[in-house]
Amino acid sequence: MTTPTTPQIPTASAAASLGGDGPDLDTTVHEPTPTEAFRAQASPRRGFVFFVVLAMVGAGAAQMSAALLTLTLKATELNADAATTIISISSGIAGILTLFALPIIGSLSDRSRSRFGRRRPFLFAAAASFTIGGILLVSALNTWMFVAAHLFITIGFVATGIVTIALIADQLPPNRRGVASAFVSLGTPMGALLGTAIALPFGADLTPLVGIPTAFAVAAVLLLAFFIRDPQFEERRASRSLRELLGIFWVNPIKFPDFAAVFTSRMLVFSGVAALNGYQAIYLLMNIGLAPAELGGAILLTVIVNTGVSLAVAPAIGKLSDKLGVRKPFILAAAVILGAGLVFAAMAPDFGVYLIACGVVALGQGVYFAVELALATRVVPDPENPAKDLAIIKIADNLPVSIVSALAPAILAVGVGAAGGQNFAALFILGAVSAVLGGFAILFVRSAR
Repeated sequence: MTTPTTPQIPTASAAASLGGDGPDLDTTVHEPTPTEAFRAQASPRRGFVFFVVLAMVGAGAAQMSAALLTLTLKATELNADAATTIISISSGIAGILTLFALPIIGSLSDRSRSRFGRRRPFLFAAAASFTIGGILLVSALNTWMFVAAHLFITIGFVATGIVTIALIADQLPPNRRGVASAFVSLGTPMGALLGTAIALPFGADLTPLVGIPTAFAVAAVLLLAFFIRDPQFEERRASRSLRELLGIFWVNPIKFPDFAAVFTSRMLVFSGVAALNGYQAIYLLMNIGLAPAELGGAILLTVIVNTGVSLAVAPAIGKLSDKLGVRKPFILAAAVILGAGLVFAAMAPDFGVYLIACGVVALGQGVYFAVELALATRVVPDPENPAKDLAIIKIADNLPVSIVSALAPAILAVGVGAAGGQNFAALFILGAVSAVLGGFAILFVRSAR
């Protein structure tokens, strides 16, 4: 495959030879950059956004059905007494893997010169990883097979997430990224809803509980792989030094302050979300007073509210943001709404009020998801190779979970005294403060509105 060419602009001497002294003309010839040449061949087909979102929903279904249900069921089957320990070990290893896998896979995708395309090989790899992970999870005979299953599912999810946002940056102009980014950001909660709904008819039967979401994820990812235009990226690759290899995990915040502002904003906002999501179940049991038997239905309702409200709001806000050409005011408003929802949740006297608070949080999330990723695609340090830097942005989705988990025990113990208990109000209010600060952090972005 050859790199497409663009018509050359005539020089001044050429114009004079054609019979005119004419105005001063730019004597340079515009040669397309490798990315411009790539985009000329990789313009999106009709239905591009649908298939990108479908792949992310499928990946979310496989990942979230495992995280919310099937990993727990399998760990209990392996060793009921040690199930919590097994899940903790597996989740810790998967969390560390995610932090390293995000920039590594992103960088490899940027540098790919495969004849199958720049992004497509990683979709094939994601489909294979989901397949292996699903088979291992059903058939695991011990803890290490269980951990391996979790890791393969995680790699499939990470690879799909990186490729989908990279495709948006590759193939859509900046003023058309809002709606696509909104739906891709909502792919995980939509997948969580789908995975939870699939579980209802099958009880604790692992084969369909794992097999159906996995099969859906594999089919959706492969459909995207076969649908997209993804020509070979022909720019020569320079070999990288050890320093450059280590640099894939780092973006200099002084050299790229706008990128640093977006990363910081996302970290703070997602820390607020993690404060609620990570401790929702125990809060409903201890403070709201739900019985353990009621917890599954209650969690499903919160997922429905979260996904429904976010899905109703995000596409419209994304379209409006595209039309107005601004992102930052929406992000600030979203963070304030999300913070208000967290304060509301902290004061909820019963489950009904808590569900309304979840709706307010979901409204903030919906507005945030509609625009934040689209803004991130505008501030990447290397627009020619966006996947690695967008993968680093995605670290800000995952790292807050670990940070909040480490800080939460001390926060929950604030002011409880000898009577014991857990100060969830302090945790949620601090989460609200973090989210609002994240909204204001986005104002430090200077290169985009």
